[in-house]
Amino acid sequence: MEAKLGAGELDLLVNCLKDMPTRLPGGCVLGAIVHREDPTDALVVKESLRGVYTDLSGLPAGSVVGTSSTRRKALLKYKYPQLVVEECRGNLDTRLRKLDDANGRYTAIIVATAGLNRIGLSGRITRRLPPSEFPYAIGQGALGIEIRENDTQTQEMIEKIEEPVTRKICLAERSLLRTLQGGCSSPVAVHCTTETADDSSVTLRLEGTIIHPQGTRQVSAAASATLSNDSDAEALGAEVARLLEENGGKALLEEIALLYQDQQH
Repeated sequence: MEAKLGAGELDLLVNCLKDMPTRLPGGCVLGAIVHREDPTDALVVKESLRGVYTDLSGLPAGSVVGTSSTRRKALLKYKYPQLVVEECRGNLDTRLRKLDDANGRYTAIIVATAGLNRIGLSGRITRRLPPSEFPYAIGQGALGIEIRENDTQTQEMIEKIEEPVTRKICLAERSLLRTLQGGCSSPVAVHCTTETADDSSVTLRLEGTIIHPQGTRQVSAAASATLSNDSDAEALGAEVARLLEENGGKALLEEIALLYQDQQH
């Protein structure tokens, strides 16, 4: 698709920002970031058990919780070691069908709140997981519009639907991941809170977390800054990444890289 964008066959690409690389191919830029849905994760319990279990902490030891996300698996193993975490792939309908199968092994699954909201299934949410306890993925819930570099006509058009505060938040998150040299499947999570002043300046508190895939430990760091432009946002993300590395995150990421290498051999 990006080849077609570069060749002029397409004028823009709309992507889930969570899945967009933090370094785009040459000639392509992130032109706009539009409305961000709820960025949190959601617990969804098997239909036959709704009302019986309402939180992860209440699930019996040995209960199987499904997810396809490296980050979610790591957080579950770290925070709820009594649970069994297993792979659960497919689109949302497929995952819900696997969950509700009377003979299926899953007691619950963890999915993006935004995904359920967008397809009209918010009623299936058992609990929205507080980001202070279960931080979310970089860019989760947001849509990014990718365009050709220097395509001013398309840039001017899509700027009209952009949300400036959302853009700054997401740029800070993406800068954090890019500085750590992580990809969209890395076990890195964030939690952002904002305050908007009367002069429209935005103060953002960004907390980043790196979790060992086996759930053995995690490293967190946070910083705050008043953001006037894109550069301020990216500087904040880079600062939190630096703090993470200083707090043990660099060694943890190196250990994770070696773990992934071993799994590939």
